[in-house]
Amino acid sequence: MNKLARFLWISCSLIMISTLSNADESELAKLKNGFTKKVNSVLLPLAKRHKSALLNLEKSLANISEVEQALLVREERLRISEMEFIDLIGDIPESPEKLRSQAQRFNREALSAIRTWEKKYEQALVSLESRLTRLGKLNDALLVKNELIYFRRKVDSRNKKNIADSSDKVNELDFALASKGATAKAYKGGNFLIDGDLKHSGSEGFAWGLCPADFVIAFPKVTKIQEINFLLYDQDKSREYLYQLFVMRKDGGEWELVADHSKKPSKGWQNHKFNPVALKSIKVKGIFNSANKNFQIVEVVAR
Repeated sequence: MNKLARFLWISCSLIMISTLSNADESELAKLKNGFTKKVNSVLLPLAKRHKSALLNLEKSLANISEVEQALLVREERLRISEMEFIDLIGDIPESPEKLRSQAQRFNREALSAIRTWEKKYEQALVSLESRLTRLGKLNDALLVKNELIYFRRKVDSRNKKNIADSSDKVNELDFALASKGATAKAYKGGNFLIDGDLKHSGSEGFAWGLCPADFVIAFPKVTKIQEINFLLYDQDKSREYLYQLFVMRKDGGEWELVADHSKKPSKGWQNHKFNPVALKSIKVKGIFNSANKNFQIVEVVAR
C-alpha cells in the first residue's frame, strides 16, 4: 500500500511539473505568436503596396521594351510572393535601379513600422525571463533567455545589413556631401554629417551638441531639393529624439520650418519629402534625447 501511495504521489508530482512547464512554454509560444501576428498586421498594407508597385514597375518596363529589366522585376515579385512579411525586409536587388529603389523604400518603411513592436517584444521577453527566474523556474527562464538572445542577434544583423546596403548608395544624388562642396556646422563633429559614411560607434562617426543643438548644412550654391533624410544615432535602440527641420532658400534668408517632430519621438532614419524647391541651407534643431542631454546625427542626405 505504501509503495502504491508513493508511486501515485510521484506520478502526480511529475504530472504537475510537466503541466507547469508546458504552461510556461505555452506562455513563451503565445508571446512569440502574438508578436508575429502583430508584425504581420502592421506590415500587411506595406507589403501589398510594395507588391503592387513591383507589378506596376514590371508593366511600365515592358511597355517601353525594357524586357530584360521587366523580367528581373517579375522574378523578384514572384520570389517574395510566398514569403512571410517579416522576411521581405532583407536583401536589396542590385538592378534594375528602379527595383533597387523600390526595395530600399519598402525596407525603410517596414523597419520604421515594426521598430516599436520589436522593442515591446524584447521588453516582454526580459520581463518573462525575470519573472520565471524569481519563481525558480530556471529551465523555463533559460528557454526565454535563448529566444531573447536569438531575437537580438537577428535584429542586430538585419539592421547592420540594412545600413550597409544604404551605404552603397548614400552618395548617389546626394547634394549634402563635402565632396560636392557642401559644408556643415555642429558643436562637435560637423564633418561627419557630410562624409557619406553611415558607420558609427558609441564614440565616433557622428556630429553632436548639447540640446538644444543646431546642425547646419550649406550647399555651395542654391540647389533644387525634394528630399531631406538624416540618420539619428542608433547604436542604442531604445533612445528617442525630438527635433525640428528648417530650410533656407537663399543666403541671409529666413529659416522656414518644414517638419516639426518636437512632440513626436523619433529614432533611426528620418525621411522628409516635399515638392522640389531651391534651397541654400538645411538646419536640424535637436531638442531632446531620451538617453542624455546630447543630440547626435550620423549623416544628412539631400536629394
